[in-house]
Amino acid sequence: MPIETWFPLAIYYEDLPDAEKHRQSLTEAVLKLESEVTESRNHPGMAWTGDIHGVNQIHTHPDFAWIVEQVERHVLIYLQDIGVDLSKVDLYIQRAWSILSRTEEEVGAHSHNTAHISAVYYIQVPTDEMGDPGTLVFFNDARVNEVCPGLGSENTDIVDADNYLNQLYAAYPPIEGRLVIFPAKQRHAVTMNETEELRVSLSFDIVITAIETSAGTYEFLTPPPSQWKRFG
Repeated sequence: MPIETWFPLAIYYEDLPDAEKHRQSLTEAVLKLESEVTESRNHPGMAWTGDIHGVNQIHTHPDFAWIVEQVERHVLIYLQDIGVDLSKVDLYIQRAWSILSRTEEEVGAHSHNTAHISAVYYIQVPTDEMGDPGTLVFFNDARVNEVCPGLGSENTDIVDADNYLNQLYAAYPPIEGRLVIFPAKQRHAVTMNETEELRVSLSFDIVITAIETSAGTYEFLTPPPSQWKRFG
């Protein structure tokens, strides 16, 4: 008798063909932005992230025009693949920032609760094969197949073999030039960079709103910003 699986998490990725051509200029732009920040807000062992340093609008910077164009193009493909009617929505890059991970630095578990779609682009990835360069991990918080609480935890330890029906997380090792797109609400983390080299990446948060002529959709879709009124 077969076992059918439903409700999958949709993770999209694409290896961008022109990545190598833009690698050096993007790396230099990211390092320049980091150098312009006078006060570090990093905790020990935490990767340098632009969003907590006030550098979270790189999508408006001309140095990042190429990757912004790629993000927009592939997010549209991702949405079409999961069945979204693009004629009924508008999309906005809400914020975008860089991440610099040096030796023994990581990014803790979190989700992007103010956005709908998130994207990560790997500009530069360590080539040292002796250690983990920092793997993107998606956590299975829903655990729809956990037939009793804590089934797969180390304290219970009754799962005989890990498989796609009981896995607690999905891991995506960084690939230079790869763009990864996923639901912003999905809790994720980046493991420690165990190499002696620098990992450079970009993050994007995208918001979906209704278009102005979408009567009846505002119950579930945010009305377009053009209709908002700021408090006076």
